[in-house]
Amino acid sequence: MMWNGLSIRRLTLSCVVVAVSGMACHRGPDNDDKPAASTKTPAPARTAAGDPIVRIASEAQQRIGLETRAATAQAIEPEIVAFGRLEEDPSRTFVLRAPVAGSLHFATGRDWPNIGQSLADATVIGTIEPRLATADRIGLTNQLATAQSELSASTASVGAARAAYERTQLLNADNKNVSDRALEDAAARLAAEESRLKAATDTVRLLRQSLDSAGPTGNTPLTIERGGDVVEIMARPGEAVEPGTPILRVAKLDRLFARVDVPVGEHVPLTVPTARIVAVGYEDTPVLADRVGVAATPDPAAHGQSFVFRLRDTQLGLRPGLAVTARIAVPGPRRQGIVIPSTAVVRLAGKSYVYVQTTANEFVRKEVTLDQPTEGGFLSTRTLSAGDRVVTQGAQLLLSEELKSQIAGETDKG
Repeated sequence: MMWNGLSIRRLTLSCVVVAVSGMACHRGPDNDDKPAASTKTPAPARTAAGDPIVRIASEAQQRIGLETRAATAQAIEPEIVAFGRLEEDPSRTFVLRAPVAGSLHFATGRDWPNIGQSLADATVIGTIEPRLATADRIGLTNQLATAQSELSASTASVGAARAAYERTQLLNADNKNVSDRALEDAAARLAAEESRLKAATDTVRLLRQSLDSAGPTGNTPLTIERGGDVVEIMARPGEAVEPGTPILRVAKLDRLFARVDVPVGEHVPLTVPTARIVAVGYEDTPVLADRVGVAATPDPAAHGQSFVFRLRDTQLGLRPGLAVTARIAVPGPRRQGIVIPSTAVVRLAGKSYVYVQTTANEFVRKEVTLDQPTEGGFLSTRTLSAGDRVVTQGAQLLLSEELKSQIAGETDKG
């Protein structure tokens, strides 16, 4: 058979078409043809009541230090919570004041006291250089000149009186040439002149000391008679002070008062004997305090009752000005509820929640009411039951995990 050019071209085109068709039929699925894997994070699960559920594996629980505790039922006395601050005992406070007008200076080899420093009784904290005005100095100088003149006259009078007394004494001893009465008069004049001499001598000495103390070498020591912790410094070296100016205030902090204000609408009997005082930073160690009385000057910003309590024990670190909470027991029926440790409570959007463990790896966030503070926690009268396992360590981490899941779910939806 003879093939012309047209036939050959048709045969070639047919082979190409068949080959391409075969490749298309036998080609496997491309990656582009595969359906994309879903990256959506499932929304957090919820209970039938709508409470969020957080799932976390046992290994992760151990890694973050998750701890739970069975909730316990308890009946407690009704209490009213008041707020205030610690104050020092006024009877244990001492203020050092300037004895004279002058300038303050450092004591030799000693720094000026600092806030919080403990000072012993009779400690010299510095010196004061007395300051005399020109008129005062002139007046003292004139008084000294007059006193010295009186001293000279008194010295001469004493010499004359002593000579007269001795002469009279000799005559009286010689056959009573002078009567005993004359001898007694001479002795009285001598005693009077000696008294005037002593007074003139003391006056001269005091005036000289006053003038000498006004110079650079006459610095007077500043001694704090009653020691304690320095709580306030009102003047420092280099400053000029007037007589009576406060320089330093110290207090013995082994006895503290708590002044607290009862919230408006609450009433505490005036005869309440004690209260439990909880200072900020010492929540786990409340201190029992005895009532001193009603505060003499109530806080105008509080508009409620104000009480003063004396702490029975002063822990290391408690200082005046520290904020405190006072739990005051008041008459009334005991309240029944579940005690929730303070470490179990998390707050979100102005509400309080706890996480309750329902299975080994599931935790449900439940809203609770904190009806009354208790020692180390709160009393709740709703939501929880005795025996519920409440997360006491790691609750905040569970809340973070829950919120991250919610954010991831909302992002996937967007």
